[in-house]
Amino acid sequence: MAKEKLGGLTGSERVKATGKKKRGRPRKSETPDKSALENLQQATKAVTDTVGAVADGVQTVTNAGKQVRRAFNGGSALVTGDSLEATKQAEDLASSYGLKVDDIGQKLSIPDHEIDLSIPELDAKEANRLNLIVERQNNHLDFEFNRKKQKRKQIRNHKEDWDTIGDLVDLDTTKINVGTKVVKHEIAATKFSIEQSKLEETEELLEQQVIKTQGVISLTDGIRTEWDLRLEKQQRQLEKLQIEIEQVDNENSRQREKLESFLFDDNYN
Repeated sequence: MAKEKLGGLTGSERVKATGKKKRGRPRKSETPDKSALENLQQATKAVTDTVGAVADGVQTVTNAGKQVRRAFNGGSALVTGDSLEATKQAEDLASSYGLKVDDIGQKLSIPDHEIDLSIPELDAKEANRLNLIVERQNNHLDFEFNRKKQKRKQIRNHKEDWDTIGDLVDLDTTKINVGTKVVKHEIAATKFSIEQSKLEETEELLEQQVIKTQGVISLTDGIRTEWDLRLEKQQRQLEKLQIEIEQVDNENSRQREKLESFLFDDNYN
């Protein structure tokens, strides 16, 4: 069964009519072939049966409420490429790092009864010597690898030390926060004691004021009595003065009578 060409439904212009597709960003074909036009007409009909729109180089296909958008130009070449193209891209990537891949097809094409002249010859002694060198080099590489692993373990342990330091800092910070709360609690308790002392002082002042008020109330009756007595004394003094005045008046009257009587007697004689 022939494999259906990728991009045939939409007539994608990144699909070439024949030959292997070149690696890199595809360019828009100026003149599409007949098959692409037919596929494009079929795609247009299929899109019309659902809901479709083409705008600003973006094709939108709506199916069951889902939208799929893909630009005609741009994007990865592997969207429409085959597996061989992806393999070729991987081979080019390896080549950029200096790794050359032999043509295995060419090597396998040599008959089994013939010698592959592309493989250099090497005697046993030289091979052993070179293998020994490789083995020693591998020992060195293994040593370097183990040292790198050891350094990574040292870094891991160092990170654990710093994580532990961070935990200790967090612990000490928590203690400081708790201590701060204790200090705030003591401040609140001290403020409460101060206010409590002020309340006690105010109550004492109130009691003293009550005592003073009671004393003033007690003095009121005495002051009232004192002034009543003063008034009475003043009245008595006034009465005494009145009596003295009357006595003086009486004495004056007697003296006047005596004088008149004396004068009368002299005139009579």
